[in-house]
Amino acid sequence: MRSNGKKMDSSPMTLFGYFNERVRANLHLVVAMSPIGDTFRTRLRMFPSLINCCTIDWFTAWPDDALEMVATSLLQETKLEASLLAHCVTVCKYFHHSIDDLAHRYVTGLEKLKEAKLLITELQEELKLLQPRLVETSANTEALMIKIEQDTIQVERKQEV
Repeated sequence: MRSNGKKMDSSPMTLFGYFNERVRANLHLVVAMSPIGDTFRTRLRMFPSLINCCTIDWFTAWPDDALEMVATSLLQETKLEASLLAHCVTVCKYFHHSIDDLAHRYVTGLEKLKEAKLLITELQEELKLLQPRLVETSANTEALMIKIEQDTIQVERKQEV
């Protein structure tokens, strides 16, 4: 095995060291995180190398003129008439904006589902705590119904007399 024109020892430790050097030189990672909320700040505090040793690209919403320029340049190759090309560019912009809107709705829906799950969990815990009281109240109600039934029978007997 050769490294930089020199012969290398082929022992497992040397090979492993060579492998590590190559990985360090060639490994690239992409980490995508939302900058919204406390989670992002917490991660940055826990792992400061995310700021110190990384390249950060912030992606924001595309302006309409940029969407139009990209769609126009990509659709130029299709050799469409100018009016049809303009309509296709408009449709491309519409698709992009509608997908952004749908993504926002999706995220909002997920947040509402999380809130509902938390609320259901809280209500289930409250129901567990109230269960003995419900059983007691149910037993008291049954006893009261029996007493009312007996009293009704006695009242009906007295009315017959």
